[in-house]
Order: sequence, then C-alpha cells, then structure tokens
Amino acid sequence: MNSKPNLRLALVQCEIESNDVEKNLTFVSNTVSANASLADMVIFPETITTGFSPDASQYADEWEHGRVYQTLRQLAQEHQTAICASYLVGDGNLRVNRFVLFDESGSVQWQDKRHLFSFGGEPDMVSATEERRILTYRGWRILPIICYDLRFPVWCRNVQNEYDVLICLANWPKPRREVWSTLLRARAMENLAYSIGVNRVGVDTSGLVYTGDSALFDSRGRLVATCSDGASEVALVELEYAPLLDLRQKFPVWQDADAFTLHIQ
Repeated sequence: MNSKPNLRLALVQCEIESNDVEKNLTFVSNTVSANASLADMVIFPETITTGFSPDASQYADEWEHGRVYQTLRQLAQEHQTAICASYLVGDGNLRVNRFVLFDESGSVQWQDKRHLFSFGGEPDMVSATEERRILTYRGWRILPIICYDLRFPVWCRNVQNEYDVLICLANWPKPRREVWSTLLRARAMENLAYSIGVNRVGVDTSGLVYTGDSALFDSRGRLVATCSDGASEVALVELEYAPLLDLRQKFPVWQDADAFTLHIQ
C-alpha cells in the first residue's frame, strides 16, 4: 500500500497504582474520555491495571469475560477510538502478559510477551508466547512488543518491511533509562520504521523508580516527541506514512538484509 491515512496517537505516560485494578481502570476510562477526540489511538504502559509486582499475577483478568477486557472493549466502542495496553490475562490454563489493541468496533487483536524478565521473577508469574503477530489498524501494520522484548533485535526484525511502526509498552526503571532510549532509537533505524515507547512513572512496590522517557522516533532515528522526565502526561503525536515510504524507496537497506526464519523454542 502506497498511501495510508495519518495516525493520531496519544502516548499516556502515567503512574500505576500497584494491584489496584479498579483505580487503574478509572484512570484509563478518564484518560480515554479526555483524549478520544484528539487521537485515533490511546496507548498505555505495560501492566496498566496492576503494575509489575511479584503478586500481580493473582489479579490476572479472564480473557474475553473479565472486567478489564470488557471495560477496554466498551471504552473503545463508546469513544470511537482504539486503545492499546498490556495487562495480565488468564487464558485457559495459562497466565500471560498480553498486549491488546481494541478498535472502535470492539474487536481485539493481541500479542503476548515473548521475553520474560527472569531477573525480576516474571517467569514465575506468566508464560512466554510461542507466536509473533503483526497487528493492523487503519492500514498501518504494527509490531506490538512488551518491555524486555525491546532488547532482542531478532524478535523485532522487520523482514521485508512487514510492519510500519513498533509499539513497546513498558515498566522500564530509571537505572536503565539510557538503555531504553538507545534501543528505541536503534530499533527505528535498523528496521526503517517508527518506534514508539510508552513507559510508566512513579515508584513500584519494590521501590523501583520510573522516569518514563516515553518517546517517538522516526525511521531515521530522529526523536519526534517525548514526555517530561518523571511526569504523568499525555503526548499527542501524528504518524505520516509518506516520509516512511520515501526513505524505504530512496535508501532500501532492507533489500540487503539477511534472510532467516525465526524458530521459536
């Protein structure tokens, strides 16, 4: 496709109340309501309903029938805007950290987290996915990843320009903030795609501090937008497809990329 509509996004950098699902859902609802007229898609950080904590898995929401699922679905329909977020899901016998994209019709697309943060005990909370998906919204192709996934370039590899924008939802703490920004920029440049990172702020139950550093990089690795250091705020950005297509045509490094098949074990 040589033409796609501009995509208006609201990047929500915010605090998360640890394991307080109702309070966090109220925040999500109020934020979607306030930004629906300004954005085609409202994007929240990783584990938006609980934060990342050792006991968060006990608050996993039942897939399709749970409170979180139904709330996000209804908000997207009511306000006619897409919603992206990650939360812990109980799906059959599995618990997973799931990236969801609810659109205006109430339909949902999703991607579960692949790389679990063993240093923080995440494998004891949820299972890793064995499937990689490309989501679509208004003609835009999206690679959805969650936090630690950002460190793994093979998982993020844009083979034959299969996606236009990478969206990473995170709980990425202050001590590694430079890594976060560096990897977001690198993923944009190496994949000739927009790279978006939406991170939380505040302090979690383990005492970790989060400064946010939510940002949008274009396909040349240029910083287009960012949120204030440590502040809860919403950054409104707009993606244009023409500059992305122009770079891919004028500088087609993707044609020289190594051919490989991703084997998930």
